[in-house]
Amino acid sequence: MVGGLPKVRWATWIPHGSWKDVFIGDYDYKYLFMPKWPYCRKDTTDRLPPFFAVNEPLPILLAAIMGLQHALAMTGGIVLGPIIVASTNPNINITQYLTSVALMACGIGTFFHVVRFKLPFTRYYYGTGIVSVLGITTTQIVVGLNSISNLQAQGYSWNDAYGKFLGTNMVCSFATTLISFLPPRVLRKLFPTWIAGLTVFLVGVTLIGVAGISDWGGGCSLLNSTTGLPQNCTGNGQVELPFGSREYLGLGGLAFLFIILLETFGSPFARNSAIILAWLMAYAVAAIVKKDGKPYVDMAAVKAAPAGTFFWVHTFKIGIYPGAILPFIIGYWADAATAVGDITATEEASGIEQRGPRHDERIQGCLLADGFNCFLASCATSPPVNVFAQNNGIIAFTLCASRMAGVATAIWLFLFGVLGKIGAFFANTPLCVIGGITTFLFGSIAISGIKVLMNEGIDRRRRFIATVACSLGIGVIINPGWATDNLWVATATMPSGVRAVRDSVILVLETGYVFGWLVAMVLNLIVPHETGDPMDRIRAARKAKGLVVPLSDEEGRAIEENQIHNPKMGFEGDSARPTPVVVPIDDSGVPTNQAGLGAVPANADYPGASYPPVQAHMA
Repeated sequence: MVGGLPKVRWATWIPHGSWKDVFIGDYDYKYLFMPKWPYCRKDTTDRLPPFFAVNEPLPILLAAIMGLQHALAMTGGIVLGPIIVASTNPNINITQYLTSVALMACGIGTFFHVVRFKLPFTRYYYGTGIVSVLGITTTQIVVGLNSISNLQAQGYSWNDAYGKFLGTNMVCSFATTLISFLPPRVLRKLFPTWIAGLTVFLVGVTLIGVAGISDWGGGCSLLNSTTGLPQNCTGNGQVELPFGSREYLGLGGLAFLFIILLETFGSPFARNSAIILAWLMAYAVAAIVKKDGKPYVDMAAVKAAPAGTFFWVHTFKIGIYPGAILPFIIGYWADAATAVGDITATEEASGIEQRGPRHDERIQGCLLADGFNCFLASCATSPPVNVFAQNNGIIAFTLCASRMAGVATAIWLFLFGVLGKIGAFFANTPLCVIGGITTFLFGSIAISGIKVLMNEGIDRRRRFIATVACSLGIGVIINPGWATDNLWVATATMPSGVRAVRDSVILVLETGYVFGWLVAMVLNLIVPHETGDPMDRIRAARKAKGLVVPLSDEEGRAIEENQIHNPKMGFEGDSARPTPVVVPIDDSGVPTNQAGLGAVPANADYPGASYPPVQAHMA
């Protein structure tokens, strides 16, 4: 056994037999590419494709197609990270370069996650051994934007500020690496998954505001921060219009509409790749149309870009920004908690166990690889990376969980990055088109956080903590200057140590998800847990009053609202003496309703399926 999975030699990943078996196989390729008309009333049941298990070999063509789907599904999210980070850098060559290295870093990291290996002379693993695809971590992008902005305000150039962003990430990435060696029980206690879900929700809401709707409107603010006068937005080719112009809103809305159309009418392949396909279609429209003879896409920059590129074509002076250390560590811990949910979702889609020692080994391997991959990515001048759950829908659609598809995904991503024209192509996308795409993409991130939160369950205590954290976190997102403009003003004579502490505090208070996470973690430590299940208290109260105890948890939940408002259901103030009702019982003594089901009939005074004391007789 290797990492909880059967030991697999590379040779077994390649099918044997005739050349057709090796390269093509007998897969129903029509299923992947056939569009659907969802409003047909005729009952047509599709024949599902075969399921490919984690270690099952694939024909080479099928592996390439499956890998391409994963790569296309991830490419949009990957390239947006460096584009957003470089949004304040006027040098388009740097944006193109960062886009390429981000794709290469994600490809290499994905490869090692999928193949997984055991650290020599230890019981620890590097990687997950399943189809875990890496993307650019959105949590660090938010902190990175604020950090670079603060450093530029202090007089640093963009390149020097980005170098400090990379250096700080190199140091802070070990926050994830170190916790990977903790026992799973301790890890779950320190980093509750439901708080990670809450954090991911706040990250999505933050990005919708700072990079989604803002870019959709043109990529600038309505008024110039210096003059207070209306300004024209740049970053949309040679077209410069005021923020919110109908031309910008139209192109961004077109990208958004394409996503909806592909999801509604597209084939499985198109639906799995909806983000990148909508991006390409809106890009094509923007390249064709012009405003007063000026293009929205500067194709000259794409033509001038190198055909190939690699790491360290551009270099940056590495440094440390002390004020960002705490926010970055919080971001890495939030990513670690989220990664647990991502890997569990991938396991579920792959048809393998989601609990037990094998699951714990995959979680440990994921955290170790994520932390060290972030360090390596920063060394390679790429923004930090981590595991994404964005590709799980592809596994569910195609029923292909084979690691061979994961290896193909890694190869595709690496090739996308090496080909410099691809990075230049994405970097020259009009900001209004990017805004239409990112508004949807970051909305999906927020919803995925809600899904994690709901999967973990919300009781009264968690609801209280989430309310406080969201109130403060969303409030900071809406108005980040509420406690930063005049709370602790930096001065020229402020000592460097004090300035570092001040910058760290201000960065936490102006970054909504960091502030929300910190509040949630503190409250999770000090707010007492509820004693017992609320439904247990409901049953005990009913039993003390001589009432029939609910037959099941589902039944109790169904009548909970009525119980709270009806004193006859066994709560304080119950002075009424209900009249016994005669109902039939079956041979085993269980009350039955008229349909013969094991429940008690409803009554106007006693809503729900449970009932007051009964005088039963044999049916």
